[in-house]
Amino acid sequence: MSKPFVDSFFSPVRKTVLLFAIIAGLAVFGMIVVTVIDVILRIFRMGIPGAYDIVQLCSLVAISCALPYVTAVKGHIAIEFFYHRFSKKGRFLLDSFFRILSMLLFALLSYRTILYGLQLHASGQVMPTINIPVFWMPWLISLSCILVFLTILYHLLNPGKEMIKP
Repeated sequence: MSKPFVDSFFSPVRKTVLLFAIIAGLAVFGMIVVTVIDVILRIFRMGIPGAYDIVQLCSLVAISCALPYVTAVKGHIAIEFFYHRFSKKGRFLLDSFFRILSMLLFALLSYRTILYGLQLHASGQVMPTINIPVFWMPWLISLSCILVFLTILYHLLNPGKEMIKP
């Protein structure tokens, strides 16, 4: 593939990954705010109804939205000891194999979470205390998996290069 095509294809992916990172940060901030306010209100024998559900929701958003960014900056832990036992060509082949395997895994995860979201939508399931529908949560995870898939594809096409500089 030509470099301009790859750059133009991955430019919106890069922007979406950065947007997801911002959303993840806001979700962590939301967890902090809800927890602090809930603890303070409990001193006065009050509290935020559904605080636990809100923190759960924010944690799901934070983890889901942070995963593509961590993948894009190559922030995952690598088993260097294992890789250094191979030649340069062996490391390249092993890395390529694991990237392709990871892409297949995230494609499957994306597909299955879409189906699960459809099941939740059909059943009308909601969060226990705040009655927010939950069908969109697996869809967010699915979108995150698609972004991780595309990020790994970028790394496969551009070995040794981060999609986003941390």
